[in-house]
Amino acid sequence: MTQLSLECPRIHVEISDGLRVLRVSGALDLTVAEEFGKRADRAIQAVPGPVVLDLSGLTFIDARGARTLAAVTHALPGGRRVAVRGCVPEVRFVFDLLGLPMNFLPADYLAAWEWAGPPSRTRELVLQVREARIQASAARLYAGSVLARVTDTSIRLASLRERTDLAREQGRQTLASTRLARERVISSRQEACDRPG
Repeated sequence: MTQLSLECPRIHVEISDGLRVLRVSGALDLTVAEEFGKRADRAIQAVPGPVVLDLSGLTFIDARGARTLAAVTHALPGGRRVAVRGCVPEVRFVFDLLGLPMNFLPADYLAAWEWAGPPSRTRELVLQVREARIQASAARLYAGSVLARVTDTSIRLASLRERTDLAREQGRQTLASTRLARERVISSRQEACDRPG
């Protein structure tokens, strides 16, 4: 029996532009979600103020991993905020598919995220437009993959139709050959019966 080596995603804490940034890298799935949740919770609790969770190094996430990550980001005491950046479309799609609310923000906004309070209404609208563009890009990627699967299915159906038509034609030829052979047998029997004996 092969034993798998389970490696929990790495969490690296740093300060960037005055913000506490937790960089997550590796794969986050069912096999490591519980251990990762404990480590991420300790790392976030250990730094004061708002936290930026950088997922640019996250190579894979499944439903259990996404739920664990969402739970960690929503369990901060005292109204502390967590923002997520660097989330690739494939990982983002898992969060969206599961309906997990995450505070996804563009990287340039996070650089200006101050502890003092929320951004202005204008800045908020700009961020909403950027977020909509990101979601549109993710939707285009997903639609492209669906279109590729539909095209592949169409090609397979066309190939199946060709094979069916070929089999049908071979069946007609076999039937015609059988009829011709039968007619020859009947004709030769008839000739044998007609000969004077």
